[in-house]
Order: sequence, then structure tokens, then C-alpha cells
Amino acid sequence: MTLNEIINIVNGISNIDSNETINNIKTDTRNIDKGDIFVALKGKNYNGEDFIDEALEKGAIACIVEKSINNKCIEVKDTIESLFLLGRYIRKKYNIPLIAITGSNGKTTTKDLLYHILTSKYNVLKNDGNKNNIIGVSNTLFNLNNNYEIIVMELGSNHIGEISYLSKMCKPNVSIITNIGSSHLEYFKNRKNIFKEKVSIIDGMINKKLILNGDDKYLKKIYGFKCGINKKNDLKAYNIKEYIDHITFNIYLDKEYEITFNNPGIHFINNILLAIKVALDYNIKIETIINRIKSFKLTNKRMNIIKLNNNILINDCYNSSLESIIGGINYLKNIKEKKVLIIGDILELGKHSKRIHKKINKEIKKLKNKEVYTVGKHSKYIGGINFKNIESLIEYIKLKEINNSYIYVKGSRRMNLDKVVEFLINKKSII
Repeated sequence: MTLNEIINIVNGISNIDSNETINNIKTDTRNIDKGDIFVALKGKNYNGEDFIDEALEKGAIACIVEKSINNKCIEVKDTIESLFLLGRYIRKKYNIPLIAITGSNGKTTTKDLLYHILTSKYNVLKNDGNKNNIIGVSNTLFNLNNNYEIIVMELGSNHIGEISYLSKMCKPNVSIITNIGSSHLEYFKNRKNIFKEKVSIIDGMINKKLILNGDDKYLKKIYGFKCGINKKNDLKAYNIKEYIDHITFNIYLDKEYEITFNNPGIHFINNILLAIKVALDYNIKIETIINRIKSFKLTNKRMNIIKLNNNILINDCYNSSLESIIGGINYLKNIKEKKVLIIGDILELGKHSKRIHKKINKEIKKLKNKEVYTVGKHSKYIGGINFKNIESLIEYIKLKEINNSYIYVKGSRRMNLDKVVEFLINKKSII
């Protein structure tokens, strides 16, 4: 794109009159290269306009701003809206299949697994990590070029209207909804609103082809291809077996196939089935799909099994929700050895926090041979010994002798339970 094209796309006001071709669009001056254009975003704790001089010094040829300060600026009403307009333009320019994934839990796992399968045949673009908001999604689209054949895009939301907005920018050909859970209840108020938000992914879709978790009580009621464990689903998992470090199950297509997923957790089956369905639709052979699933490694801090002398550490502290904690507890139910659960607060639940944490208490009571330690003001309702912060928990653990146990660590990202994991790994010689 040229500078003049960008000015027109974002409805900008500028003294610039140039057909110079830009290199790329960036929102972070740390990543600016010569020939880029810098979008000066504003947030609660930052103002991108403070970094205009730095962007220009690094070689940016123009800056998109809400208040112009020099002749290198393109003034717009809203820089976030500029991201949307530019992302939508680029998506339209590169008219290749886009698979969008949303849901309360399992988005990143489904995206990463599907990417791993599709890259056996195609050159695929995906958003990294959980960069699934307007900034992350638009920045991913800015990297599109003629080499890519498919886009796999995770779409996230913690406020009403975000999924619809992202969908209208991305124009998905296929959309996956993983589940309707309790994440961000503080903002959505109830699950019906979460359901409405996730289903609004159809607002920008080209052909409204939905692939759904058919075991979800909300999603099973709407039209789409259903995947799950229940017999009524279009693609079903059966003969499910869970082991210490992996799961297996069968599916039936033209004949019966066994799937091996080299991480524990039956709650991952729905994500796997969703990825299988999309891969089949994009003409990946089932034998290739099976091999790619078997070789897939989960993102760090998701049910990662770590051996510590005579203990097993289960690092599941990437993030947290009621549904994912229950998944972890269900895994522990099959283990006879002693279990040590270290659980931090689930955040962004608002007035629902006490009720949700008490639900976890009910599930944990079903476990035998266990010790429970919790961190935070909400997790005290889970039961066990509660600590106000990570530091006091670690000081307590230093005095504990833990042997022949499975240590399960789980909590929302901002609870910093990775510090506990780091301590346990470094101190493995004394536990």
C-alpha cells in the first residue's frame, strides 16, 4: 500500500501527498523498521503519541495519530478504528480462507493444533499466543502476503461486541466455537450473554459455516457441525482412555481410527475433534492428521508434566477458569498417589466469584488422598490452607516435605503461580 492509499482507508487528514509504498504497519515502536507506518494507540496506561519522535527516528515514514503534531502525521478520530479499517482492507485484498476460533476456553489449544495439522500441506498464518484482541488480530493481518494460503485466527473478548467487531474485520470462511464457559463473567453478567457474544462470530462470516462443541449445553442447540463425546454429535469420540501423560480415543469416518494426544486431560478431546473436522474439510488425509496430533506439543504451562525426583509436577498455570480447573481435577481423580493442589484465584468473575470458587470446592471434595493450598482472596472458598500471596505460600512449602505426590498448579495468569512452579523445579532436590 502507498501512503495516499492508507490516508484514504483510515479517512485521515494529512498534508502528506505521497505514493511511496510502505513496508508494514506497526503499533509498537520497539518493532519499527525503516519504511513502516506507526499507529499511535492510546490506552489507560500509555499514549502512543509519546513515541512519535522515536518511531520517526527509527525510520517510520508516517504516524497515524488522533492529534497531529507535525507534517509526518495522519490525523484520525480513533486509532483503534484505523486498525480495524486497515485490517479489513488487507483481509479483503488477500482473499484466502480464514478460519476463526472463539469460545470461553480452549481457543489457543485448538488454534495451535489446527495450525500444526494444516502446515503439513499449506503455508498458514496464525496469531501468536493469545494475541486475540483488535490489536493482536489486526497486527497479524498486517503480516499477510502472497505466500500464505490459509489464515487461522483466534478471536477473544471480555466485553460485549468485540467478537462481532473482529468477525467483521476478518470475514471468516469457517468459524469454530469451542464452548460457552464462565470466563469474564464480571463483564458479561451471565452465560447467556457469553453465548450471544461468541455466536456473534457469524456477523462477518462469508458463508456462516460453523463447527461447534456439540457437548456444550448452549452450542448443541444451534445449527452447525457438532463435535464431541455425546452420541448425537456428527463427529464423535468414543473408547476414551486417559493415562498419566496422554489420552487415546477412537473416531469413525470411512472406518475406525485411533487418536493419540500426548498430553493428559479428557477435556482436550473436543478441541482435538474440532481441529480434525476443519483439517478434513481442507483435504488433509486422516493418516496425516493422526500423525500431526500425535506429534503436537501443548503451549507451555498447559498440563505440562514435569518429573521432580519422586514427584510429578503438573504445570497448568497458563490461565484459569472453572471449566479448566474441573478438567484438571477430573484428571487427578484417576491417580491413586497423593495429590497436592496449588490453586490461585480465577479472576474477572465479579459478583459470581464466591459461587464459582465454591463449585470448585465441591469437585475437590471428590478427590481422595489430597492436600489443598490456595492463593488469593477468592480462592479461600475452595477450601484447604489459604495464603494471601505467592511469597507466603512459597515460604510454607519450603518447610513441607512432599514425596511421591502429584503436584497440580493452577491459577489465572495474573496470580503469578509460575513463580511457584519455578520454585518447585529449582528446589527439586529437597522435595
